[in-house]
Amino acid sequence: MRFGICIPNYGETLSVESLRKVTLAAEELGYDSIWATDHVLMPRESGTPYERIFDSIGSLCYLASQTTKIKLGVSSLIIAMRNPIVVAKQLASLDNFSNGRTILAIGAGWNEKEFSFVGSDFHSRGKRVDESIQIIRSLWRGETSYSGKSYYFENAVFEPVPVQKNLKIWIGGTTLPAMKRAARLGDAWHPNAYPLENFKKMVSEFRKYSPKKSVRVRIGLNMRSRESEFIGTQGEKRIMFSGDMRRNEEIIAALGELGVDYCVLSPNASGKIEADEQIDAIRKFASAYFSA
Repeated sequence: MRFGICIPNYGETLSVESLRKVTLAAEELGYDSIWATDHVLMPRESGTPYERIFDSIGSLCYLASQTTKIKLGVSSLIIAMRNPIVVAKQLASLDNFSNGRTILAIGAGWNEKEFSFVGSDFHSRGKRVDESIQIIRSLWRGETSYSGKSYYFENAVFEPVPVQKNLKIWIGGTTLPAMKRAARLGDAWHPNAYPLENFKKMVSEFRKYSPKKSVRVRIGLNMRSRESEFIGTQGEKRIMFSGDMRRNEEIIAALGELGVDYCVLSPNASGKIEADEQIDAIRKFASAYFSA
């Protein structure tokens, strides 16, 4: 199993220095990837830590210059709020800046007010996600003509091309449409990790549509807690790795049995954790469960 780190590009403790420090620590400790969280214009008093946030792709462009080997991803990019051609260009630029280290998870989005704030229709977002994935993939493959429902171009120029030709795209979300989208268009399914009994049922449902594709979860990390569950930003119960090492081992084993081969750890789920505490947590986890 491989591990990545959600970097603190959001929350009360947000700063450029904390972003840089956590990223450099993750690379030094041998983590496979870092992941920026994505939101643009959240409503005030949303009950989330995402009202104060750096742009996800912009953060990764900065961090590409600070790192040499760690992969750079977004978990999960709300593509339906954006022009996919612009996103394809941004990601291609990031891929050049990082010498081919770009990776991506895409989500449909869940905050209807945020969609309305940026002038995007919330209820048709699924169809736009599907088309956006197709456009990004086609441009990255070097195809410069496209005709679809919302976008059309022909004999266009998309240069400089990315270092990679095939961008790896994970599909975020736990709904049935998200599972089906992951099976049809994704390289992996990227849900949040829920309590294991519920999560087993979700994975079983996903396997109806994709028997073999990887499951790659986003999961909390709080080494100061003895509890292995917490409440997520939408009020849902999720699991996390904690200071209970035996329970962590049980969770890793259970996730592995379900076909999970990648965990994106979130050491700042609340948005209130200082950078030094996050670094301490990812260091302890790395020391216990893998080595560089």
